[in-house]
Amino acid sequence: MPAAYDVVVAGGGPAGAATALLLAAAGRSVALLERSRFDRPRLGETLAPTVQPLLRRLGVWDRFGALDPLPSWGTRSAWSRPDPADHSHLVSGYHSGWHVDRTAFDRMLAAAAADAGAHVVPGASVTGCRYDGTVWEVACAGGHRVGGRVLVDATGRQGGPGRGLGAHRARFDHLVAVAVVLAGIDVSAERYLLVEAVGDGWWYTAPLPGDRLVSVLMTDVDTCRRAGLGRSGPWHRTLGAAPLTAGRVGPVPAGAAPRVHPAGSHRLRRGADVRPWLAVGDAALAVDPVSGTGVSRALRTAEAAAETAGRLLDRPAAAAETIGRYESARDGECTAYLVERAEHYGRVRRFQTAFWSRRRVLAEGVHREA
Repeated sequence: MPAAYDVVVAGGGPAGAATALLLAAAGRSVALLERSRFDRPRLGETLAPTVQPLLRRLGVWDRFGALDPLPSWGTRSAWSRPDPADHSHLVSGYHSGWHVDRTAFDRMLAAAAADAGAHVVPGASVTGCRYDGTVWEVACAGGHRVGGRVLVDATGRQGGPGRGLGAHRARFDHLVAVAVVLAGIDVSAERYLLVEAVGDGWWYTAPLPGDRLVSVLMTDVDTCRRAGLGRSGPWHRTLGAAPLTAGRVGPVPAGAAPRVHPAGSHRLRRGADVRPWLAVGDAALAVDPVSGTGVSRALRTAEAAAETAGRLLDRPAAAAETIGRYESARDGECTAYLVERAEHYGRVRRFQTAFWSRRRVLAEGVHREA
């Protein structure tokens, strides 16, 4: 019989770690399973100012400060027009956002969950989940098994456990992020996020702690494959179409190798399944990075997931009502996100390419339904 917990959380990113932290702090027994050892590069390096109250509610504000994040004073954006416009975070009420090392940030949240009482298991890749009517048995690579009364899928865009349980993933696009991290760059005067629209998508660049700069092209997967953007040469040539980004990045070492990360939007729909499991963060609703709300959204949904998991533990007979309320809230988030995304992409009319045409079609569909 596997070790039994109140809740098993699969996935140690911000949504999973925050859910585990909140449940453990409430006195629940929690296992947090993370397939990596918090040693892999992760995107999502710029945090919006609104993350501050969320980190304070989690009780990790001081831990966050110990990471020495770089303040982000705002965004410079060449979006609807080629000339950049500046937006200052000083009007947000929190003075600044932050540029962070996401691997260190995620490791910090997992450590806080462990200190709250969660059992954190790194290197535990979930391979299957089975429910016997009372307890979930979660199998991991290498033969490790864990049991829990409630299961939380926080495995990000991969969303493995939920899809394995029969949930359907409704895709809204096939976006990918092609990223290069450059070291040895003085970023002392670069405390802002730069966004630049181009024909095949859009770029963002941001400073990172440790004198580093990340440069990312957001494009569709078919464009990425056709142009070979996962290779250094084609990525460098594409950078030339973004003059503001190229000017900020400067000379790129010939050996700088881009990494391709999935970045598509989707909503995981579970249908009529009322077994006690939840999807949280990107596993439930993955949003386009253009929204700039990824980590904040993950932490907010973690609060909802922890509360819902507690209700499932305390009132198992009301599982259908509890899950229905949680899913309805996620559907509302999804609708609001699609409207917001349609408005944002709809501002760009200067490119007649497949990337932008696809998003104009989606925007027109959203506005018709609204």
